[in-house]
Amino acid sequence: MVALLLGLLAIVLTGSQAALSADEPSLLPQEPIEQVDVRLRRQGWRPVPGLNPDPFERQLAGNRLASLSACSGTGMGFCRYDYKRGGKNLGVVTVPGPKAQGVVQSWTLR
Repeated sequence: MVALLLGLLAIVLTGSQAALSADEPSLLPQEPIEQVDVRLRRQGWRPVPGLNPDPFERQLAGNRLASLSACSGTGMGFCRYDYKRGGKNLGVVTVPGPKAQGVVQSWTLR
């Protein structure tokens, strides 16, 4: 759990985002995560199996998306969602948006 949160913090602090190519997802900053989740699933992205966030993290995220990995308890509201397609992994970090829903802040593709 600590390693996951440290990885989340590293992504947020570096602001890293993957360069887009034809087979990579097109994500937009400030896009609601529920909307992103629907589009990613249509594109064949699936939640990483075995994710098991705490009830507290579910409450922070404000949704029941299967892709939720973890949320930071620091008060900043960062949450991470993980997807897999083929041999690629996609991590999406959200922050609270104007309507208290998670919106895309950054993402990484490996």
